[in-house]
Amino acid sequence: MRKLVSSWMALMALALPLSIAPPSAAEAKPKVIYLVLWRGWEDASEGFKDGLDSAGIDYELIVRNAEGQKDRLAGFVAEAKALDVDLVATWGTSVATGMLGLHAGDANQLTVAPIPAVFMIVSQPIGSGLVADLSSSGRNFTGSLYLVSEQTQLTVLNSFGPVKRLAVVYNPLEANSTINVKRLTQLAKERQFELLARPVPLTVDGQPDGEQIIDTVESLAALGVDWFYQGPDSFMNKNGSIYVTAATALGIPTFASTDRLVHEAGALLSVSNSYRAAGVVAAGKAAAILRDGVDPADIPITGPKEPSIVINIDSALALETYPPLSLLGLSKIVTAVPLE
Repeated sequence: MRKLVSSWMALMALALPLSIAPPSAAEAKPKVIYLVLWRGWEDASEGFKDGLDSAGIDYELIVRNAEGQKDRLAGFVAEAKALDVDLVATWGTSVATGMLGLHAGDANQLTVAPIPAVFMIVSQPIGSGLVADLSSSGRNFTGSLYLVSEQTQLTVLNSFGPVKRLAVVYNPLEANSTINVKRLTQLAKERQFELLARPVPLTVDGQPDGEQIIDTVESLAALGVDWFYQGPDSFMNKNGSIYVTAATALGIPTFASTDRLVHEAGALLSVSNSYRAAGVVAAGKAAAILRDGVDPADIPITGPKEPSIVINIDSALALETYPPLSLLGLSKIVTAVPLE
């Protein structure tokens, strides 16, 4: 009898490894990522998805589009919390500040906290009040940068030849635009060039008047400017074809802080990080949070390592404004495709 019991216990010991329960359904389920866009799916969104796929994360993506309406953001915050998602991702300054809150905001501001979050395509994370320091948000989120500093932009621009007068038309109602103009104003003093900045005139309803862009460009051109500048300005980017075409018709090249106007509207030069690359960087930070358990506050806010210089060769030929050979080897050369 004792031998039988011993044999039974030995068999049970061998069977123990087979009796270990598999991971629970809660442990095995995909990570739920709640992505909020400002104006629909585009290159940064695609880069974010591709980056997540490359990271090998099992995830479910819930996509919401604010369609340019800030009053939708509170509902998205509530939905993300009700769904108890694993991570929130935001596109654009308005969505990020609306759902993640300002670093100096009051204790009652409505945010997705404590859900971890990642932002992308925020032009001025510090200037917009989203964070106080790029080394850490100090809160429940991190993010990726996509703009290259104005200092670097001007250095590349001056490789075409010294710029003595730089003109910019901007929307005075956009924080990103006004911050950009302030920085350019300071750099103009430091680098000893003249900045001619003109806000787009407003309509009687207090909105920027797109019909006034051509007149504003013509008035600046009459002052003898060397280049027009296009900064991180949603309104002016939306009207980029009008802006660039007006400048080109007057024989003046346009510099853009994002490459879209070079590819699609004929701006001569851009120095930027592509939207797609910024999305991939944001996905890497999301992976560190979801896969590796890193606290978002411990992840610095950074951008792609190498900015992209894009030159429109058709515009260079038409304007007879040619890049130096040293820059050509570092640049992507494109031709213009008209904006729709």
